[in-house]
Amino acid sequence: MPQLKRSIGDYDGDNEAHDKLHASADFNGPVEERYCTDLLWLILLCLCWAAMTAVGSYAVYNGDYRLVLYPLDYDGNVCGADLNDRDMTEYPFLYYTNAVGGVCVKECPSLVGRTADNATDLYTLVTYTGVYQSTTGLATVSADIVQVADYSYTLNRTGDDSNSTSLSVTLIDTNNFQCTEDLCIGDSLEASWKTTGINRGFGFAYYLGDSFPLFQRCFLTSEARDQIANLTNAAGDADDLFEDVMSKSSDLEGTTDFISNLYGDLWTTRLYILGFGFGASLVISLCYMVLLRIPWLLSGLIWLSIFLMIAMFAFAGWFAVGKADEWEAENPPVVGEDQVTGTRIVGYVLYGIAAFLFLLAICMRKQIQLAVMCVKKAGAAVNDMVFIFAIPILQGIGFLAFTAVWAWYGSHLASLGTITLETMDVPLTDYAVPVRSYEYSKDIRQLGWFLLFCFFWTASFILAIGEMVIAVAVSKWYFTAERRLITQHLPFSALWTTIVYHLGTCAFGSLIIAIIKMLRAILTYIKKQISEMSNEKVANCLLCCCSCCLCCLEKCVEFINENAYIQCAIFGTPFCESGRKAFYLILRNAARIGAVSYVSAAVLIVGKLFIAALTTFLAYYSLTEHLELEVWSFAGPVAMIFIISYFMADMFMDVFDISILCVLHCFIADEEMFDGQARYADGNLKEFVDKHGGMEG
Repeated sequence: MPQLKRSIGDYDGDNEAHDKLHASADFNGPVEERYCTDLLWLILLCLCWAAMTAVGSYAVYNGDYRLVLYPLDYDGNVCGADLNDRDMTEYPFLYYTNAVGGVCVKECPSLVGRTADNATDLYTLVTYTGVYQSTTGLATVSADIVQVADYSYTLNRTGDDSNSTSLSVTLIDTNNFQCTEDLCIGDSLEASWKTTGINRGFGFAYYLGDSFPLFQRCFLTSEARDQIANLTNAAGDADDLFEDVMSKSSDLEGTTDFISNLYGDLWTTRLYILGFGFGASLVISLCYMVLLRIPWLLSGLIWLSIFLMIAMFAFAGWFAVGKADEWEAENPPVVGEDQVTGTRIVGYVLYGIAAFLFLLAICMRKQIQLAVMCVKKAGAAVNDMVFIFAIPILQGIGFLAFTAVWAWYGSHLASLGTITLETMDVPLTDYAVPVRSYEYSKDIRQLGWFLLFCFFWTASFILAIGEMVIAVAVSKWYFTAERRLITQHLPFSALWTTIVYHLGTCAFGSLIIAIIKMLRAILTYIKKQISEMSNEKVANCLLCCCSCCLCCLEKCVEFINENAYIQCAIFGTPFCESGRKAFYLILRNAARIGAVSYVSAAVLIVGKLFIAALTTFLAYYSLTEHLELEVWSFAGPVAMIFIISYFMADMFMDVFDISILCVLHCFIADEEMFDGQARYADGNLKEFVDKHGGMEG
């Protein structure tokens, strides 16, 4: 087998950085007689999956996902679930009674049409022990407008719940948390805001207000919040913790009508969203691939993309310098001198970037022309193997299947924490309201990190398989002298080759990416822990720098991996050997590979935006001119169509991106193996190579 690899193509000599590829006299394209590469790493990945399954099975057996996904009330009960000896299945929603907790209710109360202001009844309160109404008779709604779960069981019961393997809950005595006229209402509505029971949102009761459900929580509408603030003069306490928590209801409900209308519009136009977002964008993407084969159109598109990128930086620099001059001319000045200087420096830097890119485009015009040729050939390869677009679809199906299993395991593992009782002191009183905290043991946290690593490795592995399949297919396409022998089933043959021989190589390459991602996740966790401490700006800055370096390293490794997969696709070598050879190949041809990366990035960005914009325009035209739909606004459906079509275009362009890189890699290998003749380069690419005599980069 080593002799087989040697006969197909290998480096000669001790200095691999300078020794080029060579081929035997009978070289006829990518190796046919392959062997399983990097099998050890595939076995390790399978063992990782087995361990993940064991951890997940343990979590499913001992945990309950509802503890994580369903809301938890002040007493440790899970709203909407039958856990902890309490059946709350009939009370699936949480109504907040203070800043950090609340009670389970059957439905979120709606006061529209039931009170004069359609927003509040401040003489009706939701408390730890149910609904309390003022004895003055000023309440305007019936007490059963909101049905609170029965919490009377806590009156004579304390201790640990030993019947649940997932919970360790200390029950409380609610004798001290029952509303009276003095504790919760006071002399007036204005006084009620600071009574012991409500205490600016720190107490054990809160006003009944119009609300809407979201994630099984009841959030007050903005009208209800405003009315409470006006009637109780509570607006001045906006800096309280309760205001910070309950402001979620303002932010969410401030757009409640918008969200409701948006959901309605999306549902009304759902068929057109699916049709244009997936169907039309698919057709346009395929047509775009065909258009990329038109020489003058592709060349014009590429050069237009390059100069638009240069113009973008130049315009940004002009805008920044102009804004700095405008601020400097103001009298009296409204912007600090440091900000003016910084803005002007940024503008000059942007000017410099634009000038550098312009000079780079001029100096590398020969390499850019080669890149144009590679892009054309990649477009031809994709058009000759249309079924290659099935690969990302299969990837997506595999990723969704794994994510579903992983999320099922993860949610159950997250439920294995311990719910403990803490107290929050009520300001200006001797009261302390109960607060539930969720804590995890060291073992559970370590298992959580392990599941995260499994996710990173598997996700990278699925992506690596797609890259390997495309590399095998395109390399076989390139090294096939008779294009008429190419069949549309070549991508599936490449998929079979990858599964049978090179899954271990994919596992090895994806493991490196997973380790880097894991290090980034750990740094993010450490940064979060440090951010909770004071005077740790230096540590945060250092961690940000480390995270940035790891991000750059990840991008570099991803690029090396892609070329290693291409090398493996051609020569059938293991990951380390393929990666080493690919690295030296890139090193010897840095200018050309850099030019192709530069050009392909421009082409991909323009292509994605073109496909998404054209799809969106057609959808908007159809919705506004030819359809009579009762919708609140076309903006929501059109925006959704743009998002879906952009991701569809991204899927196509990713295939195109790998194809471009593979064509270039194959061309350079072809050129090196045959002394600059590029025997398998056809058409314009061969003519271009012959004209420029080998294109030393």
